Amino acid sequence: MGRVTLLAIGDVHLGTRPSSLPENLDEAGLTVRDLGPEAALERTVDLAIQDRVDAVLLAGDVVESTNARFEALRPLEAAVHRLDEAGIPVLAVAGNHDIEALPRLASRIDGFTLLGAGGAWQVFRLEREGRPVVEMVGWSFAEQEVLTSPLLGLRETLAAGPAGTEVPRIGLLHADLDSSGGRYAPVARHELLEAGLDAWLLGHIHLPSLAAGSGRSGVPCGYLGSLVGLDPSERGPHGPWRVQVASDGTVSVEQVVLAPLRWETLTLSVEGLSDPEDLGDAILDAAGGLPRGFEETGTDLGALGVRIRLEGTTGDYAKLRRWVDQRRWAGIQRQIGTTLVFVNSVSTHFTPAIDLEELAAGGDPPALLARKLLALEGEGAEAQALIEAARHDLQPLAADGRWSALEGMRDKADPLSNQAVSERLRQAATASLQALLAQRTADQGETP
Repeated sequence: MGRVTLLAIGDVHLGTRPSSLPENLDEAGLTVRDLGPEAALERTVDLAIQDRVDAVLLAGDVVESTNARFEALRPLEAAVHRLDEAGIPVLAVAGNHDIEALPRLASRIDGFTLLGAGGAWQVFRLEREGRPVVEMVGWSFAEQEVLTSPLLGLRETLAAGPAGTEVPRIGLLHADLDSSGGRYAPVARHELLEAGLDAWLLGHIHLPSLAAGSGRSGVPCGYLGSLVGLDPSERGPHGPWRVQVASDGTVSVEQVVLAPLRWETLTLSVEGLSDPEDLGDAILDAAGGLPRGFEETGTDLGALGVRIRLEGTTGDYAKLRRWVDQRRWAGIQRQIGTTLVFVNSVSTHFTPAIDLEELAAGGDPPALLARKLLALEGEGAEAQALIEAARHDLQPLAADGRWSALEGMRDKADPLSNQAVSERLRQAATASLQALLAQRTADQGETP
């Protein structure tokens, strides 16, 4: 057997579009479609045909939802048709998003094979010149939620599989990896590694976790990630994975970064920045320098969204904080080559240049706040008590029905986690302390 090359694709979510994009994309000659799943899938098909791969694999959630299947049909059918004409078979499993949509589409698209329909494992033997070269082992969601491990029945399916020459086996699965009690086919990594397959290509989580030779046994096992970052939480490189099976059966994987949209988080120090306009320039320069670091990937990047995290200590806390809170940073953009770089958000994690230890020695309100801030920095029992008290007070607000629409958002975060509550407390206490000190200075007739 010569080398076999496959192209594996994680969550595509055709029928949806990236969120949090700037409104003036047209000024850069871009549209939302240029940066979304359709464009990323077209690039992937181009790569598959260029590389003359032996098959293309889709690890579930190819389609956003049942209602989105009509919007997804055209781009999916076009992609499969191009691959079919090039002699490249397309194999897929259904995820929790497309349990209904993908089987319906698969039945209408020639050249598209759905593995494991109905929640039963299925083995597909890929052949070259009439000889088997690799087996794809797949399982698809049959219900919206699957609370038990999908590996039940796998051994029986493998034992009853095609007889004949032993070839490498690659698992294709949409599942909750190492998520005990997960609602979407929870499975432990050790279970996958003990199943005896030569690689596991997983869908469901949008941040990729595969690495060449990953896993204790040297078996590649991990998430392919979304084909393109659909919101700012899906940061870093995205794209399909080139899976190569050597003549000795060894499987290696590498990511091909070709997503037209990328999200990154950038930490920037405010130290030495006294003028808010200087801060704006620093953000502009730092964000604009990021695309140059991606040149080695060869990616034709259409847009780069940047989240700025401001840290450090400053004597001009109030001015800089006001500049951020008034969203003076909104609209910061640069065109670097073919890439539109835009600032998606700016978060403040910097602190005023105050000696908290010295201030905490007093008995006035600023001293009390200083002691609370020192306790939060210590992250001990007192810090936990402050977090628990704040969480208790915030719980009714967080449970308000007006926020229910946020539950389905991909970049949602738990607003009552320890980290989130602690950060809110730090920010509120720091702002209040700065205001109290400014008031005390004014009362004493000093220049702030």
